[in-house]
Amino acid sequence: MNDDLKTDLYASVFKSNVARGHVFIVDDDDSMRESMRRVLVSQGYRVYVYGDPLIFLEMVTPVAPAVILLDMRMPGMTGDEVQLKLNDLGIRIPVVFISGESTVQQAVSALQNGAKHFLVKPVGRQDLLDTVDKAVQSHTSELRLNEQKTAYENRILRLTPREREVLELMLAAFGNQEISQQLGISYATAKQYKSNILTKLDAQSMSDLFEMMGRGR
Repeated sequence: MNDDLKTDLYASVFKSNVARGHVFIVDDDDSMRESMRRVLVSQGYRVYVYGDPLIFLEMVTPVAPAVILLDMRMPGMTGDEVQLKLNDLGIRIPVVFISGESTVQQAVSALQNGAKHFLVKPVGRQDLLDTVDKAVQSHTSELRLNEQKTAYENRILRLTPREREVLELMLAAFGNQEISQQLGISYATAKQYKSNILTKLDAQSMSDLFEMMGRGR
């Protein structure tokens, strides 16, 4: 397997030496693939091209940030069949479909299964660049949120069972006095629990905590 495709999914968002991201082009039209490849390489993307969707499915590995440009109609498999297979494989790279004659049902199905956009053949240079840029930025944002959620979940594991009880009350806007009454502990102990929780969750204040919770849930 191509070593370039073995980049860690999350770390590559921040550490990849690719200036703008990875682009997979899956299209049985040789001239279309080459035309898009040239345009995207000239703008700093790392581009992988496939004329056969089955080979693509064998080779594809999660990298980030990335986008898949997927022809809707190809011999052997349709684009939406490839998309469903990607979902089954757990490959969450954004998909942009390229088509000249898709049916309405195909378009609806593709969007329901997570497609980001449709490009209509012949694809204009600026339309291609704008669409790829938006998809890559969307992937970057999604991965950052996932990383923040993972970090939050790891911090939650630092809490003792009692601290988790106190956290739930804090998030329900209970003050120190209410927490002490609810749990049958002293006011000073309730205050100390709150301080410990903020420290373990790397939150500077209650507003930080609420923002963190919003990302984590």
